This record gives sequence, structure tokens and C-alpha cells, in this order.
Amino acid sequence: MIRKLGFAFSIGFALLAGSASAQDYAPERVVASVDTDDLKAIVGSLDHTLLNEGQFGDVSVGAESDDGTKYVLIGTACDVGNVPGCQGVMMQVRFDPVSTITDTDLARANLNEAAVLTWRDTSDGTIGVTRYVVLDYGVTMKNLRENVNVLLGITPLVVEALVGE
Repeated sequence: MIRKLGFAFSIGFALLAGSASAQDYAPERVVASVDTDDLKAIVGSLDHTLLNEGQFGDVSVGAESDDGTKYVLIGTACDVGNVPGCQGVMMQVRFDPVSTITDTDLARANLNEAAVLTWRDTSDGTIGVTRYVVLDYGVTMKNLRENVNVLLGITPLVVEALVGE
């Protein structure tokens, strides 16, 4: 069975465990770039637990949902051109390596759940599920929040596809 990745998250998550504040979350606010405070506001708006910040780059947060799923939000394309902040957000759930998952299983998961990318890190075997959001020309904070919900909602379906259930 697939087990949610613990080793990469456990050190950083333990350092900053606590509830994220949703005070900066404004659902209709349009953002063309984000910073760490924006990512923390998304986590807080979901009433999820903030586990860390900065473990996966300068603009990144780790969080845990009510059902115990740990995920990361990573700012990408940061300070490019004349735009301050990060113009993309990579949202990921990562799992411990599972040697029985084949490339065919990964392909099946990608075909079944096209809204996310399922992958394996060949350096350590980690299995991951990623949803990527481009912020060019702006999206609402509500849209970013919903993209996290989509990632978390699809991840169990990916697991089913990977293990052939």
C-alpha cells in the first residue's frame, strides 16, 4: 500500500507545527504573483495545519489537511522579469517510495487523472502527485484555494489507479 511520505516532511513539519491564520485570505483578491504569506493564507483558509515554511524553497509551505494528508505549496517562477513574487504555484502530495509501482502504473494514473501529474523521483523513489497553477494575468485567491482542494480530492483516485484497485 502507498504510505504518505514521512521522511522528507517530518523534520521541517515538526519545527513549525501550528494552525495557519486565514486573516489575510481574501477570496476575490486577484493575484498575479504570490509570496509565502499568500501561501500561508491559502492553508489557513482551509483550516489546515501549517507544518513548515521554506523547506522546499524560499517561497514554500508544508501543510496537513484534516484527514492527515500532508502537502506542499511551492512558489515558482519567482522574481522573473519585472514581476516581484512567484508567478506559479506547484502543489504536491508526496509518498514514500513503493518498489512495486511500475512505469505502467504511473502512466495509468496519469491517464485516469489528467488534472494532476503523477511522477516518481528516480533519485530516491518518492512518488508524487502535482497540480501546477500559472498566475499570469491574475487568478483569485479563491481559485488557488480550490486548486488545493482539487489536488487533495484527486490524490486518493491516483492512489487507486497506482495500486490497481
